[in-house]
Amino acid sequence: MQEHEQDSELREQMSGYKRMRRQHQKHLMGLENKLKAEMDEHRLRLDKELESQRNSFAQEIEKLVKRHQAAMEKDAKTFNNDEKKFQQHIQVQQKKELSSFLESQKREYKLRKERLKEELSENQSTPKKGKQEWLSKQKENIQHFQAEEEANLLRRQRQYLELECRRFKRRILIARHDVEQDLTREELNKRQTQKDLEHATLLRHHESMQELEFRHLGTIQKMRAELIRTQHQTELTNQLEYNKRRERELRRKHVMEVRQQPKSLKSKELQIKKQFQDTCKIQTRQFKALRNHLLESTPKADHKAVLKRLKEEQTRKLAILAEQYDHSNNHMLSTQALRLDEAQEGECQVLRQQLHQELELLNAYQSKIKMQTDAQHDRERKDLEQRVSLRRALLEHKIEEEMLSLQNERVERIRSLLERQAREMEAFDSESMRLGFNNMVLSNVPGSGSDAHGSPGGSGASLHGHSHHQGGSSSQQPWGHPVLAGGPPPWSLHQPSGGGSQRGSGGGVGGVRNSPQVMRRASTSGGGRSEQGMSRSASITSQISNGSHLSYT
Repeated sequence: MQEHEQDSELREQMSGYKRMRRQHQKHLMGLENKLKAEMDEHRLRLDKELESQRNSFAQEIEKLVKRHQAAMEKDAKTFNNDEKKFQQHIQVQQKKELSSFLESQKREYKLRKERLKEELSENQSTPKKGKQEWLSKQKENIQHFQAEEEANLLRRQRQYLELECRRFKRRILIARHDVEQDLTREELNKRQTQKDLEHATLLRHHESMQELEFRHLGTIQKMRAELIRTQHQTELTNQLEYNKRRERELRRKHVMEVRQQPKSLKSKELQIKKQFQDTCKIQTRQFKALRNHLLESTPKADHKAVLKRLKEEQTRKLAILAEQYDHSNNHMLSTQALRLDEAQEGECQVLRQQLHQELELLNAYQSKIKMQTDAQHDRERKDLEQRVSLRRALLEHKIEEEMLSLQNERVERIRSLLERQAREMEAFDSESMRLGFNNMVLSNVPGSGSDAHGSPGGSGASLHGHSHHQGGSSSQQPWGHPVLAGGPPPWSLHQPSGGGSQRGSGGGVGGVRNSPQVMRRASTSGGGRSEQGMSRSASITSQISNGSHLSYT
């Protein structure tokens, strides 16, 4: 029953230990699955956030492109209307100047006619017929001269109208190029900003994932260390209980041996007593045989002395046997008690050494497991750090590649835009030369002071000088043209302060500077483009002109 009870306790202890190990594994696997699900959910949430941001950016770019297209279409309509109004304004001004010129010719014709009549009336020597012929001839000369002046005026007006319209178209083309550059720059800057925000989001997601991974690893390792500590504590508790149970069983055994010792001693005492009795019987038989032999060989008279002597000898030997019996019995009792104490003490020493060795083996095994667990934790942390570092390096390399690709796309967009604009400007200038216009005049290159009032070209030169000296009202863009801050539209008329002639005093239509644009377009084919942020002009019309006098000679 005791052995069965001991086996039951051992089996119960072992089954409890196995049950604890299974629960620990279950808890650890449950924690790992929970953290894995949390990681997947976090990753999915970050992916959705990134995808939503990218979709939002794509929609913003699409809206920006549509808005730019609408702005270009609106600007094209505005340019066409401005050109029509500009042309109508010049035509109205030319009609006024023509009518004024014709009225002046009429008055001059009357004055000269009266003056000729006065001269004829003063000259009495000339016959009347000759006077009439001479007066008719003078009238014809005057009419011919006035007709030539009128024809010259109409020719100059036509040339001036064609020149100013061509110049206005060139300024419109430059302004449209500026708008295209502004819109392209706005789109590229928008893409750059969106890409920067996307990269910042990627880095933030990387940091978030890294923090979550390290936190999960720390949680798992903490749980594993706690379970191992609990397991080791349970093993140590079980081992100490096992040691106590073994010592208790040994003490119970010793108590049983001590309790059973009197029975054993009684048995051995009886055995010694039986041996003593057997020895006494043998000795008695020997004495009887010796007495009979001596009585047979000894005379009858000496029988009494012989019997007495034999009786005394027998008594003495029996006394010696009794003394030996008592000595053997006492020696047996003392020896058995000492042997029992020594055996029990030896068993206790052996058991204590065995239990101590088992406890040391358990401690060594637990220390080994703890060292292996610590090494596994260090290895897991290092592996995670390497994975995170590699993922960060790949992310940074991807960001660098995307930034380089975006920069190349930016440079290519600007280069293609400038080359296309340069081709359009070159085609426009070629067509202007084919139509007989001077590109220097169309470009508003400053001329001499005497040309400012002598010809339509001189008027354009003075206008160019006027627009170039408005440094206080323009702001230079990074690449493109200055944006004029104000001024009346190109068809705005300033009434001259002088009298009879309609000759302007301050130059014609001002325009946007062209030389920086031409130089930039000329240098785009060779590279070396500098690009910065560029804002669109607040007024399309102010890019075209800053106001002028429409006058010519």
